[in-house]
Amino acid sequence: MKYLKLKEVQNVRELSKNEMKSIKGGGMSATAWAVIAGVISFISGIFDGFTRPYKCR
Repeated sequence: MKYLKLKEVQNVRELSKNEMKSIKGGGMSATAWAVIAGVISFISGIFDGFTRPYKCR
């Protein structure tokens, strides 16, 4: 197995707990994605109900 050799050594340091808590991510939370998915499926269900109305069985 060949190993990747880095030409530069990256500067690495240990973060404290407060520094780790202050890091902001670049995306939305899972709850926000779930709410968006729920709203989209609800609206598509309403649209489907108007375009293809079925009688109750």
